[in-house]
Amino acid sequence: MKNITSAEKGLKTVQNRPFDYKVVSEPYLLPSDFPVDWLSNHVQGDDEITYLHFHNCLEIGYCLEGSGVFFVEDKILPYTQGDVSIIFPNQLHLAQSLKGKESRWHFCFIDPDALFSADKMSCGFWNRVGTDTYPRYNNIVTPDDHAEVVWLTTNAMKELEKRQTGYESAAKGYIWTLVTLIGRQLLLLDSSTKDAAAVGADRRAMQQISKALEYISQHYMESVPIHRLAELCCLSVTHFRRVFHKSMGMAPLDYINNVRIQVAAALLCHSDSSILTISEEVGYATLSSFNRHFKRVMGDAPTQWRSKKRLQM
Repeated sequence: MKNITSAEKGLKTVQNRPFDYKVVSEPYLLPSDFPVDWLSNHVQGDDEITYLHFHNCLEIGYCLEGSGVFFVEDKILPYTQGDVSIIFPNQLHLAQSLKGKESRWHFCFIDPDALFSADKMSCGFWNRVGTDTYPRYNNIVTPDDHAEVVWLTTNAMKELEKRQTGYESAAKGYIWTLVTLIGRQLLLLDSSTKDAAAVGADRRAMQQISKALEYISQHYMESVPIHRLAELCCLSVTHFRRVFHKSMGMAPLDYINNVRIQVAAALLCHSDSSILTISEEVGYATLSSFNRHFKRVMGDAPTQWRSKKRLQM
């Protein structure tokens, strides 16, 4: 393990937190021979986010049913049934189901260093992974993004859940490969053209707009005036637009529409509500506007998208 105490890690994380939420440390003591813990059938409600927590290990989750949003430090990431969450050590995070709904998850907690230490060839692999790549990693992985990561996760979770003879070895094999793939993705990010200074600049810019991201996550279904978001960040409208685009790669209005469409996609997949009802729930004044934005973001009209997804389920 890296020579940093848990207290130092926790302090660093608290100092970098993007929102004024309470921060809770939830450490796991994992045995070296089987450095994996398991939480099954966790029910996630729609309670308002009032705190974020962090762990001293890698957290892998699998969404069994439901939909919602994952808060991972400065990121707000929609999730739905069949998605995998990957949360790195000391990352502030918490999930929230769609309003009036619940979601259900399996989670496992892993010490990558201990996992690889048993093999001389792999020992030290995770130490090569730079923590500065964590903010650039997409913490929610869908089957369309990376089918192998989802397949390995589901099989590891099955072994941990059933606990049949030899399950530790079987689960360890799946998790070993899974963590290797995740580490490989991080190493690719680390070797990309984006240097450390640029990452630091992006993170500072992200912190400047964190209050706006928080507000959008709670009010995306309402009219969200740009001047209100700028006020929350103590920036002029012009400067806010500039900083927001630098951080998110898109204009504020495009980001708001993207959040609305992602939530609508989850509702289309996991509810029987009409498309008109869903369009109104996520904040569109007219069905035509919703249809236009949905097709631009998702590639298909809402009706076609719902039919395709339900055939895959």
